[in-house]
Amino acid sequence: MGSSYSSSVSDDEVDGDKRYPWQTAYREALTFYVFKRVLILVGLYLGAYIVISPLGTNELTWTQRTLYLSLCSTLCAPLCYAEYVTTLYLTRSWSPLGINLALVGATFIATPTTTAVAYGVDTLLPLTMLARDDWPTVYLFLTFSVLICGAVVHYLVSQRFKNEAAGDPWTETLPEPAPTGTSNGYPASRVAADKDAATSPSPFLRRLPAEAGQEVVYLKMSDHYVEVITATGYCTLLMRFADAIDELGNEGIRVHRSYWVSLRHVSGWTKRNQRMFLQLTGAHVVPVSRTYLSQTRAAVDRLEPQSTTSEPKSP
Repeated sequence: MGSSYSSSVSDDEVDGDKRYPWQTAYREALTFYVFKRVLILVGLYLGAYIVISPLGTNELTWTQRTLYLSLCSTLCAPLCYAEYVTTLYLTRSWSPLGINLALVGATFIATPTTTAVAYGVDTLLPLTMLARDDWPTVYLFLTFSVLICGAVVHYLVSQRFKNEAAGDPWTETLPEPAPTGTSNGYPASRVAADKDAATSPSPFLRRLPAEAGQEVVYLKMSDHYVEVITATGYCTLLMRFADAIDELGNEGIRVHRSYWVSLRHVSGWTKRNQRMFLQLTGAHVVPVSRTYLSQTRAAVDRLEPQSTTSEPKSP
């Protein structure tokens, strides 16, 4: 039992079930943030290939070369990306090393498709540019291209997933910081609500030791335990995080896969390194993940729309 507890952003880097750290990474691969950057990457590849003129395309005019490579990219990119996302989904319970090896293996499955597309487009236009007896060279070149492109995409997704686990909403909008306070550090509009809640303690509060008090500020999931941070100290309980949230009822809201906060103790918003956080009483700061951002903002707005939030800024 401790008498005080301060939130540490570095402690927020671990999220979810550690046995399956990549179980939701495929969702990040389907976000607009990643998809937009994949389109940019494909565009850069296309521009470079038009200039480099690989696989005998130097014999084509600029118009023919641009048409051929653009059509190949338009057909191959969605197929390869769909295979990447599917591989992430099918291996979501594997170790990170196993997922990476599976993705490398999937490259050699995707390359025959891209090779077939390259020859198909060559026949369709028709250009008769690719020699049928030179398919090993075409296959190796496309394998190298898919490997490099896939590595860049996987890096983007891994960084996206890492930042999401740390509470990064990847947004350019941010509510203005709120003024805090009354005596004891509580927001003025929440004092009455605190008194009302004290009259009907939830089942969860009966689990807390007397030293921790009854004023829960926020909860943090830590493996099979729940860290309970209160206004006077903290403790840990051996229980499921979802059960703790259910027992607390409507006293707060989940703002992250690993965090629940009491709305009575929210004093404002802050932003650190493109990540959005809630400021709580007692100088605590907890991350708000992109998944829970909209509902958290709506809940805080309903409590005190004029002081804790403002109209979002334009990106």
